[in-house]
Amino acid sequence: MMRIAWTLLVAAVVAAAPAASAEERFAVVIGANAGWANDKPLRHAESDAEHMRDVLVELGGFAADRVHLLRDPDTAEVRTLLRRMAGWLRASRGDTLLFVYYSGHADEKHLHLRGEPLSHEELYGVLRDSPGRVRVGVVDACRSGSIVEAKGGRPAVSFASQVVDELEVNGLALLTSSGADELSQERRALAGSVFTHHLVSGLRGAADANEDGRVSLSEAYQHAYQRTEADTAATPVPQRPAFRYELKGQGEVVLTWPERATATLVLPRAEGERYVVVDGSERRLAAEGRTRPERETVLALAPGEYQVKRVGVSTLEAAPVTLAEGARVEVVKLPFESRALSAGLLKGKPDTTDPEELRDWRRDEALRLLAAGESRAALRLFDQVLEERPDDLVSLRGRARGLVRLAEAYERAGDADRERRALRAAISADPTLPEDPDFRRRYQQLQEQEATQARDEVQREEALRQFQDNPRLGRTWGLGLDFFSGRGVLVINAIYVARKDLYPYLALDIGFGGVAAGVRWTFVSSRFSPFLGSGIHVGIPGFSSTPTRVGIGDQDVTNNPDGPNDIDSGDVFALNLHLEGGIQWVSEGGFFLDGGVGLILYPKDGQPRTQVMPIIGGGWLF
Repeated sequence: MMRIAWTLLVAAVVAAAPAASAEERFAVVIGANAGWANDKPLRHAESDAEHMRDVLVELGGFAADRVHLLRDPDTAEVRTLLRRMAGWLRASRGDTLLFVYYSGHADEKHLHLRGEPLSHEELYGVLRDSPGRVRVGVVDACRSGSIVEAKGGRPAVSFASQVVDELEVNGLALLTSSGADELSQERRALAGSVFTHHLVSGLRGAADANEDGRVSLSEAYQHAYQRTEADTAATPVPQRPAFRYELKGQGEVVLTWPERATATLVLPRAEGERYVVVDGSERRLAAEGRTRPERETVLALAPGEYQVKRVGVSTLEAAPVTLAEGARVEVVKLPFESRALSAGLLKGKPDTTDPEELRDWRRDEALRLLAAGESRAALRLFDQVLEERPDDLVSLRGRARGLVRLAEAYERAGDADRERRALRAAISADPTLPEDPDFRRRYQQLQEQEATQARDEVQREEALRQFQDNPRLGRTWGLGLDFFSGRGVLVINAIYVARKDLYPYLALDIGFGGVAAGVRWTFVSSRFSPFLGSGIHVGIPGFSSTPTRVGIGDQDVTNNPDGPNDIDSGDVFALNLHLEGGIQWVSEGGFFLDGGVGLILYPKDGQPRTQVMPIIGGGWLF
């Protein structure tokens, strides 16, 4: 692979770079672990931002109140702060430098912040148009090279200052952790991003190639590029940082002054030995340096307790060190002891009962499990953190991402109810999720599903109310018994519920011997309803051999064939058309009672005759 040749920036300059005291420096430092809904949460983006903030304040000439650290902000917060920063820069009377750092997720077009997406184009435009004399942007994110590639930037080892007829350096420089089509990596062993780790280590002195006690922008980038490319070369996703250089003038942009540090570690002259410095609890990495045969390497650190680890190909040695104010410690004089290489650079679960350390470990481990696809295990750890600290935003956002992954699993399993509940719980944990570009489609689906569910629930409640008012609803068939009716005497009915108001039937007339068929209509959706019906009755020859006389009203029911006004059942029920009307009552269980009157039309002696019959009956609808 072709690489641009190294360009040393140490050249004769007409005017020295401005001293830190004569230059007002402002910084916006952003760390965002969560990203968008489809991103695997990062574990160390926010701690990377803290490391960057610390080195700028300790060694970069930035006043603490002018370095603004934003943890997991939304786009509106970032825009507001950048606008305020522009106002402060305009109000400054001297030279100014603006430093903007972002660590988090990104794609080829946008940074993955909460709320409305922030595009690379917009960030570039803000930096380009800022009133600061020098503007430096650093983006540590996947495919972050898009921000410089679209503007003519390119991956390269180093860039050279341009010397023109201007006495002061001014303009814009953009540095990114990867190319436009490359992923940026976090390393568990480093507890941070590979690129930011080496950039911060460089700013602490590892990048001071000319040993002048200062680290310039070009030195820092060159060191971060070289170490990031070397550390990721053997991985499936090697990184090559990129830059966009729009500075002009004479001199260099100095980012830090390690020579002003109150405490330093000195690495010996040697060929490529690797030293890693972690805090006393071995939970946070402070800096890394590699030895060179031609010179010592000095790492500037804040006073405190540290562990220095000498890392070989197959060996690991560690030594404790206390850096007091003004201390300058040579690491070759430290009492190194061998450790198992499997012990790693940083500890896993802390062997302490300190609740703060345990919470930090649980949060970090939950993010690791979530990134590995173990959503349920991650959720258990997030819940433990939130039980102790309900307002822990990292855990809330992480829990929301875990619930989204869980909802996806329920969707694959076809469990729509649990999927909806998981998504609602995710939105409860992170109310900004509906604004997430990756979540919008799913949120729209959720709203549609819930609207449909709400409509279905309303319909079910309405159907239940109607059923309570009219128990005929929801029935499909029934059995009935008529004591008297136009269908006969002691009639067994088979009823079909065609509609809520339409009931066809078939009947067996036991008393008069025959079968009947017809239909009834009910007109009111209530327990009591008027009904009308019509049907036809056909006698079964030979079913009843005994003539029966039926008296209606004030006429007696008798077996006297010569009685006046008696009705011969053989005439009435041999064949008839019957019309009926009355009132029906239905219980919630489906039991019903009928009462009314029927008109029977039948032929006798070649003439149509009529007869009135009472209707008394009942039955069940199922």
